[in-house]
Amino acid sequence: MYFPYLHARQMELLALRDNATLLVGWKTAPVLEPVRTGPRDLLRCLGELERVGAPCYVIVNPHRGDFDGGMPRSWATDVHTLVASSKIIRPAFQVSRASTRAGLRAFLAAHAGRPVGVVVHTAEIAAVDLRAEVAASNALVFLHARSNPGMYRRTLTPGTTVEVEECFNPQDRNADYSGEEWFTSSHLNYRGSGLPGFSDFGPLPPTFSLSGGQAAAVAIHLTYRNATDGSLWVEHFVSDSTDIGDGDRASKMAEATAKVTAAVHADPAKFVRTAGLQAFLTQSANGTPTDLGTSKRQQLCHHLATVGPLV
Repeated sequence: MYFPYLHARQMELLALRDNATLLVGWKTAPVLEPVRTGPRDLLRCLGELERVGAPCYVIVNPHRGDFDGGMPRSWATDVHTLVASSKIIRPAFQVSRASTRAGLRAFLAAHAGRPVGVVVHTAEIAAVDLRAEVAASNALVFLHARSNPGMYRRTLTPGTTVEVEECFNPQDRNADYSGEEWFTSSHLNYRGSGLPGFSDFGPLPPTFSLSGGQAAAVAIHLTYRNATDGSLWVEHFVSDSTDIGDGDRASKMAEATAKVTAAVHADPAKFVRTAGLQAFLTQSANGTPTDLGTSKRQQLCHHLATVGPLV
């Protein structure tokens, strides 16, 4: 199973809605950690996944981003109501500095008998204690890099843990991306390791930002499967203009998409012809470069449609 880990921002949710029907056949179940308190986009996405029967995990006790100051009652009411009534959307509990063992116990009791997720950001609940709490539940435990995942994997029941890998190599500036980089081989190895699946952040950094500024450079990150060993790689396409004031968003995006087109023409079999990739090719051919948000949506759509069929 593939468990892409996403922060449930608008463009990520739209990418999931774009691929909702396909997620079922791909054996892909996204894990959503909301960082925005506005529930509208999240509820629409969850509703669409529910409609087509695509499973999804959603953290119901988010602590980061907009939730750093607390969870709005309206958000809790709307999201918890949908999750409680759904047979497809699976609730997940986030273990971090803002959560407790008692909170986890209450969560598991409230959702007894149904599949749930436990997302471990930091080792606030010791591995042996977590094992005791989830022993009688149908829980899948997602382990972030900072939680010391090896310790939890050794302690918890085999086949119940998934490591959320930080495969993407983020740079401080878009201009610093270049060429091609290895992404992961987990899709090839997880079964042999006795794991129920694998997880990554897609072509996105593991950290998130709720604000944005003017981009000095535009970067497009496209996933592809290495033809030699089957591992996944990412190729970066960066605009020629890399300074603020040197061109605008449209001209920089046009430069980046032109490089995507050239790469596809040079090696037509390299990238899976996904809807996300086709959108970039069409925009380049028509001279209608998209905005930065939609570009991220298309990149994630391409990633999901490249990785999902490999499971």
